[in-house]
Parts: sequence; C-alpha cells; structure tokens
Amino acid sequence: MNDKSALYLVNGALGAGKTTLVDFLVQQPEFAGARVVENEFASESIDSCTLAQRVDELATIAGECICCSSGEELIDILHNFAISGKAPVIIESTGVANTLRVLEKLLASDVFEQYDLKQSLYVVDGAEARVDGLSETLLAEAQAADTVLISKLDLLAENDRQQLIETLLQQGLTNVVNMDHGKFDLVRLDDKSQILDYLLLHEPAENVTENTLNYSVVDVASLAISAEKIENIWTNLRSKYALRRMKGAVADGNEIYHIEATPQQMRVTRGAIDESLKLVVIGERAREITRAVIMKELG
Repeated sequence: MNDKSALYLVNGALGAGKTTLVDFLVQQPEFAGARVVENEFASESIDSCTLAQRVDELATIAGECICCSSGEELIDILHNFAISGKAPVIIESTGVANTLRVLEKLLASDVFEQYDLKQSLYVVDGAEARVDGLSETLLAEAQAADTVLISKLDLLAENDRQQLIETLLQQGLTNVVNMDHGKFDLVRLDDKSQILDYLLLHEPAENVTENTLNYSVVDVASLAISAEKIENIWTNLRSKYALRRMKGAVADGNEIYHIEATPQQMRVTRGAIDESLKLVVIGERAREITRAVIMKELG
C-alpha cells in the first residue's frame, strides 16, 4: 500500500499564470486538503493572501529562488507537511526557477521516501510566446515538464492560437494543454511523472535569468493611485527600468485595485479590502524603484 503524499511541481515564466493555476487546482476534489509551498523571487509574498484562504497549509519561501538556494528550507517544509498529513502538496516555483535544479535538491534529500512525484507542470504565456517565441531557457523548461499549459490564449486570434500550439508540438512538447484563467481538463494530467527519467538524460541548464533580474517591494499605502494612473506608471517604468513584472495592490480612496502586469498585458481588478498596499516589481533595474519614484510618476 502506498501511503506517500502526491507531489506536484508548478513552474512558468514571470506573470504566466502559475498562481492562477494553483488557485484552480486547490479547489478541485482531487486536491482536497492540499498544501502549497509558494516560492517568491521578492522578499515578500503578494499572492499568499488569496491562496491562504483556499488551502489547509501554505508555506512561503521569499527572497530567494529555491533552485539556487541550499534547498534546506524547502526540504524542512516538505518534511513538516509529511508529518501533518497525506494530502497533496504543490510546489510553485518563482518565474526564474530551473525545475531540474529543484528536482536535484529533492533527490539529494530523503523527500521521495515520503512523496510520489505525480506531475511537473509548466505554464507558458501564450501572448508572450506568440510575440517573441519561446526563448532557449523557457523551451528547455517546457521540454522537461510532463504537462505544458498555455495561458492567455483569449488574447490571441484563433489562427494565432493554432499556430502557436503547432509550433510548440514541433519543438518536442508532447502534452500541450489549453488553460483558461487557470482552468483546464484535469483528465489531461497523467498519474506518474516522467521528469526523473528526463533528468537522467539532461544536464540542468545554467540559470542566467536570475543573475540579470532583481526586485523591489514598494509600500504605496496612503498614495492615491487610480486604475488609470497605475497603468500609466507601469508603461513608463517598464521601459525606463527594463521591468518584466509588477504585481500587488494600490488604493484610490476606498477602492482597492489588484495589479498583475507583464510586458504583454496588464490586468487591473477589484482587490480585497485586506490586501497589503504594496507593489513588487521585477526586472533588470527594479531595485532602483522606490516610493519616491512612484510619487514622481504620480506628479
């Protein structure tokens, strides 16, 4: 009898929709009682507020990428989860993580005595891939994954969607699944991951992305920032500071706005009243962005 917990790895580029995917998974009967390990590139987690309401246990590793760190914090969390129950565990990596390096750290420990690795999922931003194509680094990550989920296909014309999927299949991605705001057909998930076999045949790529990116967490409490203003701020800062990602929450009077931005798309939605009024920005010169910079953009 197998009394191990099911383990799932979720990765994907910055802003591709990893947290939206995890939010969908933990609401499914197959993932009842799921625990989540959320890895944030920045020193604070902006996404944990929503997930914490969905899962029994949520652990956040912030300020470092688990594929480049020692891995001890991740292993300790997994051991504690194993002690507390047998429900599935999902590891959501940062947008700059290398899945095979994460896997190496798990193999170097005794984690697989307590867990069965069910699937490695990789989220591809359909809008970004359609414009720029998959970079060598992202393609290598996608090829290693058991299931590749394509997000933001609603932003593409039908012909562009089909062409993108055909291109990905030609690049060796065998299990490509359409994802609609995190939702997809769970039948497409296999019950046993093949990524361990893949690791035996492939050397993990050098993770150069993290070396070129940095982040800043900006407190925007008491600043009046409307939806229109935050869109203008993102447009200006993105080009000035070579930004790849912005997320968080701002307020304009009693209105709270949740922000999710990438170079291809910006989503501004109604935020929760208890959201922390902070912005996390990630990019090549992100650490230069301070509250004063935001205030200057506000005029």
